[in-house]
Amino acid sequence: MAYEIPTLPALILRTEADFERNAPDALRRADAKVAARALSGTAYELYGYQDWIARQSNPATCDEAMLLRWADWRLEGGRTPAVEAKGLATVTGSSGRLVDAGQVYRADDGRRYVVAQAVTLVDGSATLQVVAEDVGSQGNLEAGNLTAVTPVVGVNPTAIIGPDGIVGGTEQEDLEALRARVQAAFKNPSKVGNGADFVEWALEVPGVTRAWPLPRWMGPGTFGLAFVRDGDPDLIPTPAQVAEVQAYLDQKRPVTSEVYALAPEPRPIDFSLHLVPDGTALRAAVTQALHGLIVDEGGPGETLRITHVRNAISNTPDETDHVLSLPAADVLMAANQVAVPGVITWL
Repeated sequence: MAYEIPTLPALILRTEADFERNAPDALRRADAKVAARALSGTAYELYGYQDWIARQSNPATCDEAMLLRWADWRLEGGRTPAVEAKGLATVTGSSGRLVDAGQVYRADDGRRYVVAQAVTLVDGSATLQVVAEDVGSQGNLEAGNLTAVTPVVGVNPTAIIGPDGIVGGTEQEDLEALRARVQAAFKNPSKVGNGADFVEWALEVPGVTRAWPLPRWMGPGTFGLAFVRDGDPDLIPTPAQVAEVQAYLDQKRPVTSEVYALAPEPRPIDFSLHLVPDGTALRAAVTQALHGLIVDEGGPGETLRITHVRNAISNTPDETDHVLSLPAADVLMAANQVAVPGVITWL
């Protein structure tokens, strides 16, 4: 049975009763009620402080400052930091011209990118490695041109962003995501290279939001590790991001285990349904509920159950009835597939 902290009014009544029982009449007619309120307020604050201490002792309920301490103690590297976007851009000009490290280029919307390494133009062109000045997802740029803030003599001021874009910028880890990782670390204390260990290690890489272990991926003693990056424009990781996770897992894995990081194939899930009552607000709420269900149950090898789809729609506030035409049955993901929202057709 949980201990119940007395409310402030209850403490005041209790203290007043003590005064009335034990104090002489003169005191009861003087400032007994004032003293009762003052003493009860102090006691109430002490109860509140003890309650706060109890919440800090558990990572599931603690405040931000204590959660960061739990993370530093329990997780490798603590909270994953924000990361700047990186990519390649091509410039043209006179061969032999040098573009120094630190040269700044600007996108049309004002975002700025810095050349990471000096390069010399060969055969009239060079590929620049550029890094966003600002950390976080705001630096991601999928395509387009950049313009030199201070043009270099003999070099075209316009740089063309490479086919892979300038990507990889991620925000600092969300507090609730960090809380979930800390709780998972306590539930899985072993670090012997089991499936939960590989997932925990993958989630330590900035930008990785979900991961799934695939035992015996290439035979006995091997693991596949599929992962996605929900904060990126495309949640399916690029080859460079797969290589980053692979390198990190190679540092962490036991010597007896071989692990293969991989980008899963997207499996779009289309929906066709009629809502009662129909309306823009309800459609938006149902869309959000379905997307949440896909995140929760659409991982590699998992089954998106039709009953759960119907429940997600039925449990949406203000929905009274619906007719679901698609999907018509459970949707099973292959071992290398991850469900992504497809097209919703409103009937």
